Amino acid sequence: MSYNPDNQYRCTIIRGKSQNEMEDLLPMYANMVHRFCPCSKSEFDERGNRFLSKALFGTEQYDSLPDSNRKTVRNHLTEIAGTLLALYRTGQDGYVYETDLCSFLLSTNDFPAYFRNLCLNFQFPNGTKKVNHVLQDISNGINIKPYCYVVSLLYYAQLQVQKLLLTKQEVGYYVLNNLDVLQGKVDISAVYAQIIYDRQHNVIKDKLSGSHDWQHIKEQFNLLELANIVCTDKNYIWLNKDETAAIQVFIKSCNTNQFDVYSYDLSSIDDRNQFYADWEQYYGRLNSELAALPTTFSSEENIVIADRQSQLAQRGSVGASTIDIGDRGETLVYNLERERVGNYKPRLVNKVLLLGKTKGLGYDISSIEADENPAKPEFARYIEVKATTRITEPSFDEFWTDSLNLTQKEWVAAEQYRDYYNIYRVYFTKAKTLIVRIKNPYDLATKDMIEVYPTTYQMNFNDKVLEHRYAGE
Repeated sequence: MSYNPDNQYRCTIIRGKSQNEMEDLLPMYANMVHRFCPCSKSEFDERGNRFLSKALFGTEQYDSLPDSNRKTVRNHLTEIAGTLLALYRTGQDGYVYETDLCSFLLSTNDFPAYFRNLCLNFQFPNGTKKVNHVLQDISNGINIKPYCYVVSLLYYAQLQVQKLLLTKQEVGYYVLNNLDVLQGKVDISAVYAQIIYDRQHNVIKDKLSGSHDWQHIKEQFNLLELANIVCTDKNYIWLNKDETAAIQVFIKSCNTNQFDVYSYDLSSIDDRNQFYADWEQYYGRLNSELAALPTTFSSEENIVIADRQSQLAQRGSVGASTIDIGDRGETLVYNLERERVGNYKPRLVNKVLLLGKTKGLGYDISSIEADENPAKPEFARYIEVKATTRITEPSFDEFWTDSLNLTQKEWVAAEQYRDYYNIYRVYFTKAKTLIVRIKNPYDLATKDMIEVYPTTYQMNFNDKVLEHRYAGE
């Protein structure tokens, strides 16, 4: 097939938030879904509206909000948390279910790994659009996994040919806004050759800019960056060398659209409903090969401890080993506590104990107050560590929110130790590692400064309640 770079076609995706906002809001979305699902669609809407009204506007009274605020709440609940981020799906039984991607995110706290799976699943055409837009894409023969294609092109340009960096404008114009490419019929070598030819002959293409021409391309770059697959600056986009294994998964998947939009008759209401239900299930699924790969940040990381205004440096690779995020967070906090206590009185360093592998305590580290409580320096401090990997730094602004999960034993320990129980929240980000401390979360909850909800139930029973015994093999 001939390739005409000027054959432009605007293939849109849902407009999300900024990268920082997406990561700030992600744990809130995921925990909301986990808390409410499974439930009926009407119940999910009602509870989700109240939850997000409280989180975004400080009141659970969704119906009393101005129209613009209600629209914002619904956009967060449906367009972003559901359609774009695939954290939940609606079954044909009318119930709303947590997706595999949501469960994976909550179990690993690895935001980039979640976004990698999301990007790998994404394709055009898809069920994130209204049916008239899907039909338009189908009528134009659109059939591509855009993120896989972009990754393959960057790999070809950077590693297989001339180690050349492509500009964001080139990837936008020649790939993501080009009908021939979006139809899945143009080999990456042809696109690369055309870009080089035009560079050598000083062919200047129209610049894509403004919300209409550039927004849908920017959104796709944002998601690839949140997946830790690419890096960008003002002009260029390139592959992240730390994610070689994940990049290979994208390249292998470049020509395999595993969700066949063209097998549905969208003029049929039943087929249309089936199409959207099947898409939600596909889009929210987990790729086991990709999920097994840890997120890697190989640069030197600055560790910032927010509640004592000090900065330390530590070389290390976040995700470079098989140790999970939680263990890395515990080890990091343990070492920092030893340093803090040692600076106060070296003889007390042996009071700092790493106990994360000891079951049933409700905390990971036993330390002492030391310099941070001069009146009672040798009183015990109980520390529970909660760590997350993300690309951007938390904003910590007035609209910022976060969410984490505690076990029953951890919450019992919080009640028992009160002022001496602390949650150390560790954020492994691409630029630095940040640690913040939440002191006495139990009292904060009683003062309504934080919200705590039970999310699991233990059921104990005996033989008196058994209705029937089925024979085993």
